[in-house]
Amino acid sequence: MSGERERLQLLQATAQEIVAGLPAWDGESPSVLVTVIDPVTRQRLGHWFVPATAAAPRPRPEPGVRRLRAVRDAS
Repeated sequence: MSGERERLQLLQATAQEIVAGLPAWDGESPSVLVTVIDPVTRQRLGHWFVPATAAAPRPRPEPGVRRLRAVRDAS
């Protein structure tokens, strides 16, 4: 397995773990589309709908913890 493929698989697993910690979307309530993109290759690692209330600001994480950052879609 190439190093790049392994790196992408680890990033996808991390993205799935993060989203797994959010409430499940019921398919009807207001939602937010969460898309995780590899910052190096700009490849989409996954996307999920989550309830809009799950996207509310949360307390700042501990130092050294990586955070997701919301960006507007340029299209």
